[in-house]
Amino acid sequence: MRKTVLFFLIIITGFSFVVKAQSDIDLSAKDTVYKKQITAFPYPAYAQETSWEFGVLSVFQFKMPDATFGTRPSNATFIGFYTLENQLRLKLEHTIFTKNEDWLFEGTWEHSKYPEKYYGIGSNSSADDEQLVDWSKIDFRQQILKKLSDKMFLGVQLRYANYWDISLGPKKDGTPGDVTTLPGYEGGSVSGLGSTYKWDTRDLVLSPSKGFFIEGRFEVYHKYLGSDYDFNVLTLDLRKYFDLSKEKEGTSVLAFQGLTKQTFGELTPFREMALMGGLNMMRGVYEGRYRDQKMIAAQTEFRQYLFWRIGMTAFLATANVFDEYGNFTGQDFKIAGGGGLRFLINKKDKASIRVDYGIGPEKSSGLYLTFGEAF
Repeated sequence: MRKTVLFFLIIITGFSFVVKAQSDIDLSAKDTVYKKQITAFPYPAYAQETSWEFGVLSVFQFKMPDATFGTRPSNATFIGFYTLENQLRLKLEHTIFTKNEDWLFEGTWEHSKYPEKYYGIGSNSSADDEQLVDWSKIDFRQQILKKLSDKMFLGVQLRYANYWDISLGPKKDGTPGDVTTLPGYEGGSVSGLGSTYKWDTRDLVLSPSKGFFIEGRFEVYHKYLGSDYDFNVLTLDLRKYFDLSKEKEGTSVLAFQGLTKQTFGELTPFREMALMGGLNMMRGVYEGRYRDQKMIAAQTEFRQYLFWRIGMTAFLATANVFDEYGNFTGQDFKIAGGGGLRFLINKKDKASIRVDYGIGPEKSSGLYLTFGEAF
């Protein structure tokens, strides 16, 4: 554990640097120019985890009262959908900056009923072991962060989740499912307290074109906090954005992300483990196709504005899951990549609808239609 923490401190130290820009605008003056915007619409979408989904998306972009020119826009996003796989999700996310970014509030409130494919634990799980696991949950996560210096925050995270109605279907060969093979099959509460460090110099939260983002979290889930399971989670997320535009800013962007999630404990519930795949990391791999106690992943993406409100992107990613460092091997890394299109719905804050198609190992692929950039 000590070696892990030391390793992450070295990464943060080597990754962190500050780029200062000159501006003619008094960033400490009250912003009387910014106009809030609400975007809401029904939509159809598709992903390999959901098949076709039909839902409603609403995005509220705003600045708090007395916010300055140097205060980045806040946003609140609500998404509710039902899919042809009988999945239901109601989710509200928010990122709120107070005046001068003295405080930052980030959180997610979610209710979902989400049948999904389950392949077991580990990087060598077989596609023939595919089973359908069904579960319902409510999930509340809230971060409260205080500014340490410009764009740098430190604070706490509160999280409570509850899982119920967990069931496991038969395998492809007809072998009956044994729900007791699922870690945390009994369901119940997951309640924890964590510390969060965030250094965020991105110009925009929803679609950055320059700057970097560093977030480190350490979460403790224990019975004395109301949790039915005892385990710890360490997460590190590093992102860097380069604006390669020759004329208009933000038209050509190269982005990088490194991500690791590591859990420690004798029993980590299957939905709390590190999951590989999905619409944000390792696009083209079914979310949860590979899962284990630990994951290391990295991706790069090139974004190019084309014309009107249309843009395109190309991406490449690699990731690996494992249980312990002694069992970690570079031979188990998986590779996924693909490309997509963007449709800009808010020119000022560059909020976009994205359509991505990714290809992964074992001839897997996925089509993703959703809101916002992957990272």
